[in-house]
Amino acid sequence: MFRDSYEVIVIGGGHAGCEAALASARIGCRTLMLNLNIDNTALMPCNPSIGGPAKGHLVREVSALGGEQARAADASTLMIRWLNTSKGAAVRALRAQCDPIIYGTYYRKMLTTQKNLDINQDEAVRILTSNGRVSGVLTRHGAEYFSRAVILAGGVYLGGRVFIGEKSFPSGPMGQNNAQALQKSLEELGIKTGLMRTDTTPRLNIHTIDFSGMKPQLSENEPLCFDLWGERKLYTASKYACWFSRTTETTYEILSRSISRSPLVTGEVRAHGPRYCPSIEDKFLRFPEHITHPIVFEPVSPSTNEVYVQNFSTSLPYDVQVEMVRSLPGCEHAKIIRPGYGIEYVYLLPDQLRRTLENKNIHGLFCAGQVNGTSGYEEAAAQGLTAGINAALSVQGREQLELGRDEGYLGVLIDDLTTKSTDEPYRMLTGRCEHRLLLRWDNVAHRLAHYGRRIGLIDDSRWSELEASFARENRETERLNREKVRPSDEVNALCEEYGAEIPGEVMTLAEFLKHRGVSYELVARLSPPEEELSADERAHVETELRYAGYLEREARTASRMKDFDGAKIPDGFDYDSVKGLRAESLQKLKHYRPESLGQALRISGVTPVDVQLLSVMLARKEREK
Repeated sequence: MFRDSYEVIVIGGGHAGCEAALASARIGCRTLMLNLNIDNTALMPCNPSIGGPAKGHLVREVSALGGEQARAADASTLMIRWLNTSKGAAVRALRAQCDPIIYGTYYRKMLTTQKNLDINQDEAVRILTSNGRVSGVLTRHGAEYFSRAVILAGGVYLGGRVFIGEKSFPSGPMGQNNAQALQKSLEELGIKTGLMRTDTTPRLNIHTIDFSGMKPQLSENEPLCFDLWGERKLYTASKYACWFSRTTETTYEILSRSISRSPLVTGEVRAHGPRYCPSIEDKFLRFPEHITHPIVFEPVSPSTNEVYVQNFSTSLPYDVQVEMVRSLPGCEHAKIIRPGYGIEYVYLLPDQLRRTLENKNIHGLFCAGQVNGTSGYEEAAAQGLTAGINAALSVQGREQLELGRDEGYLGVLIDDLTTKSTDEPYRMLTGRCEHRLLLRWDNVAHRLAHYGRRIGLIDDSRWSELEASFARENRETERLNREKVRPSDEVNALCEEYGAEIPGEVMTLAEFLKHRGVSYELVARLSPPEEELSADERAHVETELRYAGYLEREARTASRMKDFDGAKIPDGFDYDSVKGLRAESLQKLKHYRPESLGQALRISGVTPVDVQLLSVMLARKEREK
């Protein structure tokens, strides 16, 4: 038997596995990635897009911490747009249509050229343990690899089974091999598992669709990018477009007479599907009063003929899919290149993890991505980066990374998973973030880049660039707090041009920014800045000054909550010793075993009174030491 040793082993080559392997190797650990199929590295089996509300924030946070997804997205962008622009600075984010071929090729290049990283096309079939901690991995090819940390990023491959109507068969996404043996190994280790489901749409031949009756959407008419250090590009010249349309009454009629053949109705599929990205069958069953639904035709890549039909995922039989597709406007002669399908897979209940993404019972075993019950490339990459960082730091004996809910969407994502668990695919939403005014697109570098620098994922050049940017922002903020605007005919004329409130008295430019309709662009015309600022710098200065009062109040609220998160609960704490706890609270606390009073407070069914009782007992035990 072939044997070798590494410090960190990553199982899986999807978005989580790629980020985990790169982070571990860059921090300095000798790392091995085991991938079922190297050609499918960073595969995009569902929607070929990156970003959107909350998801775009995650991509930006991965960039600020030193991860790679933002750069992969920028390298493969076909069309890019701002979303939520009318809803305020807190939820504004980018979304890009990406070429999945270029996206995957970019990641493969990064992986194969990365120092300290080996890649092997092989299947992990067993996690090896010794005395309650990971010791390595056994593979299908008969190799035994020893390590001090293992990161499981198996995506939807564990026990994966594809459903197309009455037909079903073991499979990973897009016809890939699944991973059956590893699932059995995990269950033998006592890891709790569940079943989830996700769906995808038929891919159509672009040359068989008539787009003439549809509404096109093009890129924003401004240079944009995801990466903090990236080069902003303008994409309008490419003429790439997504096309908006709707299903028809005929589509509804086909669903009405065919829904009984859906595996969701026959009971073949047992698992919950994604609440926020339902299949066309889910929509029909949950909203029968809606006769038509919006859909979007999204060309996949200039080098292929495929078109992804957003909002049209299905696991109905193939003959029904053909009939439904041809009921869509412009698709009377459309041909399916790949059928839609549902995939049911095994996931690991995420409440078994610490906030570092390490298993609570098996030291050195980290889990990241869809295997933790999440959906989406962005959620996967963010977890993969976190797991890669913490696995490497644990091997090196360094302090691990645990982001608070007031520090990033990534902190909210991991806290939700580890505190509340999930029984349906978890999707990051802006509404999940109670401190979202603090977690904006424009202040990501201020919030998180110092962690990336401390860990070792941001080099001197990039850090110097950030420091220079912060200095420009500070100087401009000081200038706006110092210089004043005075009512005059010229000022009034400019305000009328911008539809802004006219100042009735002398005030600083910073105070003027808080008035209705006043933008940084207007202020800069009234008083030109002393040095040129980038678009990101202008947005940050404007937002920080305009919402200064709200931001200070939100920061105080977050600080109070952080005190609870800082009150740690020792491993193995005896909750039965806390007199007066409600029965439900006792049951939930013993089940989830929160790491802090803050986490305990966020568990559904645990009341503030219960947390107060717990706090008193923790304080008493601390005094008795």
